[in-house]
Amino acid sequence: MLNFTIKPGEYFTIGDDIKVVFLGGTANNYKVMVDAPRSYNIVRGKVLEKNAISEKDKEKLKKYYPEPSMSAEDMKRIIAKQKREKAAKEQ
Repeated sequence: MLNFTIKPGEYFTIGDDIKVVFLGGTANNYKVMVDAPRSYNIVRGKVLEKNAISEKDKEKLKKYYPEPSMSAEDMKRIIAKQKREKAAKEQ
């Protein structure tokens, strides 16, 4: 497990697709922004602990976001287009 100190406004990346930004907060509460494709299953631990009563429930939670009805290749093209548009706006 990675353990490091980070200041508000700083971020780290996981692979090429995920960016985690720390926005600041108080001693007991932190604001975190996760920029990731919807294909990633991102669920708060508290939600998993509360709802994962049985193995059957755990299987349901693995698919927190519904599977897209389009092919993976079409999804990659859409994501690439969104990244190009975002880059164009930033220039």
